[in-house]
Amino acid sequence: MTDPTARGAPSGGAAGDSTRADNSIVCHAMLRRTCHGACLLFVLTGVPAQAGAGPTAGERASVRYQLGLLVRGAAWTPERNARTDSIQAGHRANIGRMAKLGALVAAGPFENGGDMRGVFVFSPDAVGLDTLLAGDPAIASGRLECRLFPWIAPAGLGEDYKQRAEAAGRRGEGMPDSMVTFGWVMLQRGPRYDSKPSPAVNRLLGKHRDHNEALRRSGRLVYSGAVEGTGDLRGVLVMRGDSAEVARAVAADPAVKAGRFAPRILRWWAAWGTVPGH
Repeated sequence: MTDPTARGAPSGGAAGDSTRADNSIVCHAMLRRTCHGACLLFVLTGVPAQAGAGPTAGERASVRYQLGLLVRGAAWTPERNARTDSIQAGHRANIGRMAKLGALVAAGPFENGGDMRGVFVFSPDAVGLDTLLAGDPAIASGRLECRLFPWIAPAGLGEDYKQRAEAAGRRGEGMPDSMVTFGWVMLQRGPRYDSKPSPAVNRLLGKHRDHNEALRRSGRLVYSGAVEGTGDLRGVLVMRGDSAEVARAVAADPAVKAGRFAPRILRWWAAWGTVPGH
């Protein structure tokens, strides 16, 4: 798997920093194991949350990934030197190990994300994540940390990429990835978030669901999932379109207008085939 910070990104922000060790995606694992947010799961993904409910024709069943949001750590510095280059080399090797084990199914940097550096997504079957991440020599340096969240999203993330990578490997090892960009929308608790169910909340969530379904039908919303638990991050949307188009679409969400959700929108770079169908 491509080092998500080192290929295909433009010469600015997270991608431009890819020539520096500050954009090495390094994790200090903090796993949040929490209860299932059934209502939000239905709202964000359109997949029924009741036990035993399966996908309809043409839909993928949802699975529980581990989503890693990568941020600068306490020891981050912008300098590049022999030490940071060594950290970067070890980091890349660990990415490769995690991918070969089938644990890491998706990765990629944020462009102009500030302290937010990028994403790791781990397979539902991945075990021993703390040990896998501890194999990255940059963990001890504290340059970056990875905050892990249970993420309920459709199965198949990274499958198209894996098939293309395997085919390319037969033609030549180490071929560069073709990269694509998406709008990465993090829906966080807004100033008027209410965790108590009520008719008003249910009506608002219904409008939110309808808005997302319209975006999905239009081809602008290509992947989404709910984040389990009681933290501020409630869900993630992956969208097509330039930054202005994504911002307009998100701003039109009734739940965003009502202050239930506060979106943070970033530009995410990923290898072609990471998102199913894209």
